[in-house]
Amino acid sequence: METLRKLADIPEDRFKKPPSYFSQDWITHVHARSFGSRRAPEFQQVDSTSTELLGKIAELERRPLGDGAPGIDPQSEDATASLMLVTLNRDRDEKIILSKSTFMEIYQRFGIDQRFLQHISTNRYGLHYDWNGQVLSYYVGTALYILMWSFDRRTRATRAILLSRDFISTGELGSLRQLLQLEIRRMHSPFLLAWVSLVHLSNWMDSSTYYLLTTIRQLEELTGYGPYGMHTTKSEIPIDQLTQASKNVGYVQVNLANQLRHVTIGQAIASHISSRKPKLADYAIEPFIGDCEREIDEFHMTTNTLKRSLNDSAAYVYYLQERVKSQNTVVYALMQQADAKINIGLAKASKELAEAAKKDSSSMKSIAIMTMLFLPGTYFAALWAVPSLKWGQADVIQSDFWVYWAFTLPSTLLIFIVWFGLHKWRFSRSLRPPPMQQLAGYEALAGQSAESYHGLTAAAAPAPSTQYTTMPPSNFSAPPLPPSFPPDIPLKPADAYSAPAMPPPDTYNARPPSYGLPPRQPDAHMYSAPPFMIPEEPYSGVP
Repeated sequence: METLRKLADIPEDRFKKPPSYFSQDWITHVHARSFGSRRAPEFQQVDSTSTELLGKIAELERRPLGDGAPGIDPQSEDATASLMLVTLNRDRDEKIILSKSTFMEIYQRFGIDQRFLQHISTNRYGLHYDWNGQVLSYYVGTALYILMWSFDRRTRATRAILLSRDFISTGELGSLRQLLQLEIRRMHSPFLLAWVSLVHLSNWMDSSTYYLLTTIRQLEELTGYGPYGMHTTKSEIPIDQLTQASKNVGYVQVNLANQLRHVTIGQAIASHISSRKPKLADYAIEPFIGDCEREIDEFHMTTNTLKRSLNDSAAYVYYLQERVKSQNTVVYALMQQADAKINIGLAKASKELAEAAKKDSSSMKSIAIMTMLFLPGTYFAALWAVPSLKWGQADVIQSDFWVYWAFTLPSTLLIFIVWFGLHKWRFSRSLRPPPMQQLAGYEALAGQSAESYHGLTAAAAPAPSTQYTTMPPSNFSAPPLPPSFPPDIPLKPADAYSAPAMPPPDTYNARPPSYGLPPRQPDAHMYSAPPFMIPEEPYSGVP
């Protein structure tokens, strides 16, 4: 036990340097006392900066209790119990905004169990407690804060540290201090802070659950599915709203799971307070055992109500989880639908682009055809400058003008023929399957029966031209072998280049024979006994 206390520590990187004095880095103290004369308890809040923190704590501790040494406060002789609570802030990464040396000095001054330092460094949730002689230590970890305190049975002094989170509002901390002020007269037992934390946790869960419910209702109104989406008339939801809805669904699911975790924490606190009454001697000494028993009875009167409230919250959380699951499915389906519409729009745009490109291609083809039509005549006219036409004479067309047409017309026809042949060749090449598809076609063709390939029936099929070298076991009844090859039908030798390879004969599996092709060994896995060899003999054709 002592070894665990010595090993507990908080790494240096879990602390953050506080701002300067001029940044108004205020740290709140709560100091309260209860008096034996039954007058109203004293409750005050004190603020200081991080540099003034230790001095303020020492000043407050100089007000001793009634059974302590006399102090400067004349009311000290009448004080029967006291409480001091220091609130420290943490950022989003759970780093304590205070120097480690200052924090450790406060921690040791308050006498809190050293093993709780490990819980602080790992941000542990739940209820934890321990005894160390006359001092009892408690630890309550929630999503809002970590609350630790020690209780001295002899002096009835409670010393507490509250580590808040960055997202907890000032109102939440104010409500916690307000609950503490309302119940400050119950300081003679160590359960005051546990009970205040339980009540605050129950109230926070109710408000948080209602906020999550409103978020689910907004999702149902957006999607049109669920109790609050029956009258929605939206026909199409923008994709940006669906994206935000998906984020909200994830937020609600995580927080609902967090609610169930805090239900367990609250039930643990309530059960612990309810079970402490038979052990009053562990928490108080005479003459304050009666005050401790009275306070535990008052706490016990409300813990059962708080337990029922927590059970109701758990049942309601399960109900909300089902509603948000349905919204998760709906939002996902709507996002898929919106994505499909976008893809359809892209497909339409691609089709329009393809049609426009096709029109451009047709126009270019027309231009090319017209160019091919006029290019030969232009070429020969430019080549010969048409000397058969004498524009300066009375007879413009000369007797050798037919030579121009004799070269122009055949050349034009030849160019069109070449173009048409190239076009047909490219088209047939584009329809040809890739090499792997050709191989697959050959394999499929090889699976056909030999009769359909050679045009022979089973009765007229020739006998195989090879001998069997292996036979099945003696207890296996093989099918009869095919008849001998008729003498009037010549056997066509296998030509591996003229036809694809056919499967070899497999009489043991009752497959049709393949004539004129290499044989295949029988499947060895068909028989439990190993095959044996027999002398090779020519097949006589007798079944």
